[in-house]
Amino acid sequence: MTDQPIKRITLQIPFKNEEQAILVTEILNVDKELKGSGIHRNINFEDNSLLVTFEGVEYKKLRVSINAFLKNVLLIVKTFNTFAL
Repeated sequence: MTDQPIKRITLQIPFKNEEQAILVTEILNVDKELKGSGIHRNINFEDNSLLVTFEGVEYKKLRVSINAFLKNVLLIVKTFNTFAL
């Protein structure tokens, strides 16, 4: 049996400024991927962009993880807009 190759997906999400990118990074770094999910997530920022890399073997688990992550990003953006951050 051969090992499946690791799939890697990187997202770059721009924000209005570096402060927002830093804040989003700090908020999202609190929640780690579930143990046993087989997904590794790395969150950083560069200038005014959030950089997120997902790694895993199964496409389905990657998709589920990315969808959940993007829902959280959307909630944070809505909160920024509501409170004019």
